[in-house]
Amino acid sequence: MRSNLNKNWNNFLNTMSFMSRIPVKVEYPAEMKLVFFPLSGLIIASIVFLSHFILAVIFSHEITALLLLGLYVYLTGALHLDGLGDFFDGYFADRDREKTVQIMHDSNSGIYAVVALILVLILKYLLFKELLIESKLEFLLIIGVMARFYAAAALGFFKAAEASVWAKSVEDNAKKIDVFHSFLLSLIILSFIFLIFGGQFLKTLFTAAVISTGLVYYLANWSEKKIGGITGDLCGTIIELTEIVFLITAAIF
Repeated sequence: MRSNLNKNWNNFLNTMSFMSRIPVKVEYPAEMKLVFFPLSGLIIASIVFLSHFILAVIFSHEITALLLLGLYVYLTGALHLDGLGDFFDGYFADRDREKTVQIMHDSNSGIYAVVALILVLILKYLLFKELLIESKLEFLLIIGVMARFYAAAALGFFKAAEASVWAKSVEDNAKKIDVFHSFLLSLIILSFIFLIFGGQFLKTLFTAAVISTGLVYYLANWSEKKIGGITGDLCGTIIELTEIVFLITAAIF
């Protein structure tokens, strides 16, 4: 029993160390488990959310939003943004499978990556500011959980591309039951969030979840046709784009 607890705790720390820059001590061997994706998102979002209580006292909404976004990017190590840039460079270059993979593995950023990253960061900044103005920043906790859940779902339900070493390694240890456990953990976390902050975000959550489900399905199928499966870059793209879907939905409602 204790051995299993230690193993699960170590797997959680390993997942956390990959998904963020938060310093944790991992004892190897350890696996990256899909079930811990939503929890890692909650921890990252919680740090950003709690930081706003200090920053908002000192700075304006504009500066606070920019600093919070900078903190959010730092905590994730810009990992998902890097995936987003590689995705746009590779998929929008309109090349064959081999060339697409080659472009995505290139450390240099092309024009599609630069434009996509600029637009995403500007949009996120404006949406962070909107949440601050409307006193809805606690919705960021829901976003952190759901965006990582969708990445876990993509890895659990869709085939990994042969060219993606990371996605293949996760796929080897992933089962559909892991996605179910990730879903259950997400529900538990969301229940606590609604218990603490109230249920005013239920409509927003449902709307954004439906849109995000369609988006993830479309991206995963496009990736399968394009390069034979999903990649780590696509998972980063899923996290970034579903976050934007949730942010926009929160701004609308």
